Order: sequence, then C-alpha cells, then structure tokens
Amino acid sequence: MASRLTFHYFQGNSPLHRWDTRCKLPALFCLTFGLLHARAEPLTLFTVLLGVAFVSTRAPLRAILSDMKTWGVFLVVIFLLQAFSPGAGETSPHSWVPFTPTSLRSAALTCWRLGLILLYSVLFTLVTRPQEMQEALLWFMKPLPFLPARRIALMFSLIMRFLPLLLDEAESVRTASKSRLGHLRKNPLIRIKYLILPVFRRSILRADELALALVARGFNEDLPVSLPGIRLPHVSALLVILTLILLGSTPITHGLHEELGSLLDFLWKRME
Repeated sequence: MASRLTFHYFQGNSPLHRWDTRCKLPALFCLTFGLLHARAEPLTLFTVLLGVAFVSTRAPLRAILSDMKTWGVFLVVIFLLQAFSPGAGETSPHSWVPFTPTSLRSAALTCWRLGLILLYSVLFTLVTRPQEMQEALLWFMKPLPFLPARRIALMFSLIMRFLPLLLDEAESVRTASKSRLGHLRKNPLIRIKYLILPVFRRSILRADELALALVARGFNEDLPVSLPGIRLPHVSALLVILTLILLGSTPITHGLHEELGSLLDFLWKRME
C-alpha cells in the first residue's frame, strides 16, 4: 500500500465496500449537489454520517487527515477571502472590524460544505475499486450505443488510478529533495522547478508503461460486459440518501414548501 491513503482504495469488508458501485456513484453525485445548498442542520447530520462511515471502513482516519493538510490550507484561504468580503449593504458593527457576522457565517458554511464534499469523495475512493467504477460507468452508458462507453469508462478508471499515483510521486520527490536540503533554497521558483520536472517525467513514464500493459493484455473496446441486476437493499440505501439530500437542500426544500402551500390553499378553497 502507498504511504498516502488519500484517494487510494482501502481493502475492507464494510457495508460501504459491499455497496453496489452503481448506487454509490449516483449517491456521490447527489451528495455533491445537495451539500452545495444544504443548511447548517443537514450539514451537521451529514457530518455525523461521514464520521460513522469512516469508522465503519476501519481506515486510519488520523493518517487520512494528515494527508489532507494541504486541502485544509486551501479551505482556510477560501474562508478568509469570503469572510473579509462582505456583501453589498453589509456593514460591520465596529469600524475597525473588516468582516461582518453574516460574512463569517457564510464563509464558515462554504468551507463546511466544500470540506464535506472533499471528504465524501475521499471516502468514495477508499471503498471503491477502479475496476468497479469502470464497470458501473459501462452499465450506465450501455443504453447509449453512440458513445464509446468502454473508452470513457477506462478514462475515468485511469483518473482514479493516476491521481493518487501523481500525489505519491510528488510526495516522493518532495521527500528526496528535502533529504538533499532542497527545501533550504531561497528562490521558490527553483524549488518548484525541481519538484515539477521530476514529477512530470515520472508521470510520463508511468503513462507509457500503462499503455504498453494495455496493448500486451489485448485491450479491446468491443468486449461485452454483463453485470447482474442491482439488489433491493442497495437501491433502498440509495433512496434513503436521496431523501436526506432532498430534505436538506435549501432550494429544493423551499420549492416543496411552496408547492405544498399552494396545494393546501387550493384544498382550503375547495372546502369553502
């Protein structure tokens, strides 16, 4: 196993590992959309569910969080940019304070949402093999004969494989440079040069080896793929996730409230 766990598959036998990828993939897409519009209460619920899910996988959570320190810096930058940019008409209660309570709350919600989306994506890669991802995409694109389904599925599968490999190569090059006191160089452009060029070279070599391996194994886009039907418990779990997302999404929930109010007004008038 690689030293980094982020975006790697983690071997296990948890319910999430056994959950059909044809249900996990739509759940991830719907979660990504729903969390972008979720209020604080649903975000709390999805945070608790995320913690329970990570515990059920028995993955080393401390190591995963350590790998994601760079993403944490990115979220802090987003928080500061949004917190110190109040909207039109907003004024701070104190003239010396460059932010407002509304901008702070908005920035916190934004970072909370982005953090949950990122962690759910990491969870998806922890419990999903790239091969399962490829087969699920082939199954979804099977009714569309005009699309090169196997090529598209292979592309997404390779992305799932190459992203963690690229991060591993960058970490390996960074460690090697640090052992040679490369981190003491004062010019940041020189440091970036000695990081990017080796990572780029190694990535090209990996891609070349992968292409040769595909040719050696006789890769063919016309090979048929047959998958069994999705069992009812897997679909039921997906429906539960979709229901929670529907109830927690602000625009969707407001729309449902408006429709329900119109229906009640109509029924009230009919009763009169």
